[in-house]
Amino acid sequence: MKIDEFLSEASSVAIFGHVRPDGDCVGSTTGIYNYIKDNYPGIGVDLYLENFPESYKILRGASDAHSAWTAESNNGKPYDLVFLMDTPSFERVGANGAECIRSAKKTINIDHHISNPLNLCTLNLVEPEASSASEELYVNLDKSKVSKEAANSMYLGIVHDTGAFKFSCTGKRTMQVVGDLIEKGIDFAKIVNETYYTRTYKQTLVTGFVMEHCKLGLDGKVVYAYITPEDMARFDVTPVELSNVIDTIREVGGTEVALFLYPVNGKYKISLRSNYIVDVNAIAREFGGGGHTRAAGGDSSDAPEITIEKILGLIRQQL
Repeated sequence: MKIDEFLSEASSVAIFGHVRPDGDCVGSTTGIYNYIKDNYPGIGVDLYLENFPESYKILRGASDAHSAWTAESNNGKPYDLVFLMDTPSFERVGANGAECIRSAKKTINIDHHISNPLNLCTLNLVEPEASSASEELYVNLDKSKVSKEAANSMYLGIVHDTGAFKFSCTGKRTMQVVGDLIEKGIDFAKIVNETYYTRTYKQTLVTGFVMEHCKLGLDGKVVYAYITPEDMARFDVTPVELSNVIDTIREVGGTEVALFLYPVNGKYKISLRSNYIVDVNAIAREFGGGGHTRAAGGDSSDAPEITIEKILGLIRQQL
């Protein structure tokens, strides 16, 4: 396997995901982290992840993550090998990792975003048809060397990026991979229940607030909502705690597109989901973002009302 060939030549490894890590980002990064820990004890491996939901710490290795890379990391030396997981551009690298990646001796990008240029790293294992970076990771590993703990991580990643297997990105190979992971003895019921189907009390309250204030547009084909900094302060929530609100909004029947905006670092984060027709990746690119045909995101410096009108216009063109 190519990944094992790269690992056999490395003594120091770093692992990065994208900004605002989601389930697949945390699943794929801890997946390769555990794989290295289990099979390559001679490698010094560091995991770098920005803040992510507390529930994901059910995964072994998640609590080992450093919040940011600095010039002093790895004793100030370039890493022999750096993994960039679930990330389609250097602009989206989290934990201050772009400079570290550029200085590394060798790099591997494992991803599934259609917007990925396929040339970010020394080795680019990128399949837009894959359900998740976690699925892409698994099919490129030596299956006999995947432990239960590494399998737990990849299962969480697949669950979250497939919406617990109900999104259109779920394919035959996805389910075959899940079958393999279950055979490893993973805690599949606990993982899906505690990280996908449950919310904190604060998240429940703020999700209810958003749903109460959501609106329909384009003759009911679009459901949209936004939350202000004042609303976030009122509910005492962080952007991390709002990352799954979009998946509740998209449950409104009869809609094709779900849209949710929330404040992050002085801008509004745009989350887009579609069911069957609209290419939300094309819309997200208009806002400096990207992702997948049915799930994508970007950012806007405009007021949410202005951004929503722009997005509705772009959706109207496709419909």
